[in-house]
Amino acid sequence: MRETYALAPEFVSQPRITMPSNGILLRGVNLLIRIQRRGFTWSDRVAVRTHSVRAEDGTATPVFEIVPKDLSGTAPALIDYHGGGFFFTYAGLHLAAAERYALEGRCRVFFPDYRLSIGHPFPAPFDDCYATLAWVHANAADLGVDPQRVALIGDSAGGALAAGVAQKAADRNENPICAQILIYPVTDHETKTKSAREFTDTPLWKTASNRAMWKVYLRGTEYATSGGSTPVSPYAAPLHRENFAGLPPARVEVAEFDPLRDEGRQYADALQAAGVSVDLREAKGAIHGYDLVAGSPTAEAMFKERSAAIQRFLGDP
Repeated sequence: MRETYALAPEFVSQPRITMPSNGILLRGVNLLIRIQRRGFTWSDRVAVRTHSVRAEDGTATPVFEIVPKDLSGTAPALIDYHGGGFFFTYAGLHLAAAERYALEGRCRVFFPDYRLSIGHPFPAPFDDCYATLAWVHANAADLGVDPQRVALIGDSAGGALAAGVAQKAADRNENPICAQILIYPVTDHETKTKSAREFTDTPLWKTASNRAMWKVYLRGTEYATSGGSTPVSPYAAPLHRENFAGLPPARVEVAEFDPLRDEGRQYADALQAAGVSVDLREAKGAIHGYDLVAGSPTAEAMFKERSAAIQRFLGDP
């Protein structure tokens, strides 16, 4: 029997599907996403170029740079990690959001096309994302980036990548980050929170999909091969960090009817308990992935708040 939730009207008709962990099926979905995003075009207000960034293992990652055409000189940077369960490629709506971040935030946006977990489980996608941050800092002068105003943003699995990258930068005391903006973030591989137990039939993303995501992402890791007896790296599951002190200030968005809601709240709470400044916002009536629901008034309201936060974070130090 289908569960009923008090969803905002724009989310009621969204599909209730369970994401597979089968590689062939996931590749088929990715093909559909790639076909669909062919209809996306950049506006004439931005200039876009593609860079090639190498991770520590030598793998080259394409990174889009999106810049307002009327922006010149040294500017802040926003590194944008797309969501998609670690196993899906970016959609056209991810690119549209990146363009808006550049225009409304008056910044240079860097958008890595990181490796997907179907063929490259953790740590490969994470390594590509950290390499992007390191590359932006190493080439800040040539890119026209102010290295003191570099922020990270990510939605869903991209939120886990952003949080993990922020942790690694803090651990290494390198590549400083002025803020982390986490949108309905993935933070915990255990999928045992109250919201994970309650929201088993929500549109777009449900508890079973979350478990499939982690099965694919963590396969081959010590955690997977030990049957769960070895801890998961906090760079994969950021909530499992021991000490949150010293991490950059954050904005965390969660959705009311999202199996990931409580782990997002818990991450915000852990940051705040460690003395990190956190702005936690909950989208009422919303589902996981609300940014990907075209025309959603809820998503638009949250986006405007987010843009204002980006402007504050990237403002003059």
